[in-house]
Amino acid sequence: MIDKKFQSRFHWPLFWTLIGLCAISLVNLHSATYNLTKGGISSFVWSQGLWIGLGLLLGALLLFIDYRLWIRFSYPVYFVTLVLLLLVVFFGKTVGGNRNWLVIGGLNLQPAELAKISLVIAFARFFSDNPPGRSSYQLIELVRPGIMALLPIVLIVLGKDMGSALFFIFLSASLFAFAGIQRKVVLILSVLLLISGIVSYKFVLSPHQKSRIEAFLHPSEDTRGEGYHLLQSKITVGSGRVFGKGYLQGMHSKLLYLPERHTDFIFPVLAEEWGWVGSFFTLFLYATLISFGLQIASKARERFGIFLGLGISAILFWQVVINLGGVLGLIPLTGVTLPILSYGGSSVVTILIGISFLMNISMRRFMF
Repeated sequence: MIDKKFQSRFHWPLFWTLIGLCAISLVNLHSATYNLTKGGISSFVWSQGLWIGLGLLLGALLLFIDYRLWIRFSYPVYFVTLVLLLLVVFFGKTVGGNRNWLVIGGLNLQPAELAKISLVIAFARFFSDNPPGRSSYQLIELVRPGIMALLPIVLIVLGKDMGSALFFIFLSASLFAFAGIQRKVVLILSVLLLISGIVSYKFVLSPHQKSRIEAFLHPSEDTRGEGYHLLQSKITVGSGRVFGKGYLQGMHSKLLYLPERHTDFIFPVLAEEWGWVGSFFTLFLYATLISFGLQIASKARERFGIFLGLGISAILFWQVVINLGGVLGLIPLTGVTLPILSYGGSSVVTILIGISFLMNISMRRFMF
């Protein structure tokens, strides 16, 4: 339970940083969908507000449960998400060429988002229960967590969601690095990843996914086809200059040049209307959020809390890096959402639950 001592240790800076990003999300989403309602508030904004409220409520309820109790449920939760991912492979709904949605009772659920948290919790338990035999893990000691990482990746690849699969590779690699692995293991895993990437490109990726990579490598060769999204995204970001065009004044997004502007390309909408100043402020909030996560993980007094905090920080970091890298043309477009800002219930609720775990670790770090 939470008594007055715990309440006094509530991480208010983390909370207000989160609220700031939630506010930016709703304000920016209203602008991104402004044309759909002829001046009113779109259903996207109402839905996003509902998901944010639900995520905050669930996060608040989770604060009453000691995060260490999740050690007991870590593997069952992980297996439940594997089952959901398996159901997506056979019964999933295809959106944008990716079969990554599950429709349950009229509700669209994206199990890959839930799998992010469940994989982190499962990893935190494994590294908590199995410290390295020496100063760092040997290859044989990483077989079990390697299989734990591989199972959701394979299921996601079968659903053709290569962006989420790439995210899970980065997330798993980050936790392996945090846990401490030998240099020769790093070399072996790097070679295996390189071979897997080549094989995937030749035999697994769909023509649509290959064309995204081609558009990234040669952006000027097909500006009206596969390179259109990336070109419009870069034009929209650059047109904002230092101070932006002003709220609801972004012509590229209002004239519908920018595709998927409420989900994958939500950042260019913000950059066009708020410019470098608004973009920098938003990125500062993300950096602050991740920094708080790393600080909380470093102050946790047991390994489960440390790896749980590190894993959630890694989720935030890689989602920001992969999304912004895609819309700015630094990496191929992947479809990975920008945390909290992109429209989507599964993504928003998952991130808010993850941040609730950070709060939970912070509030209970003096118990030991």
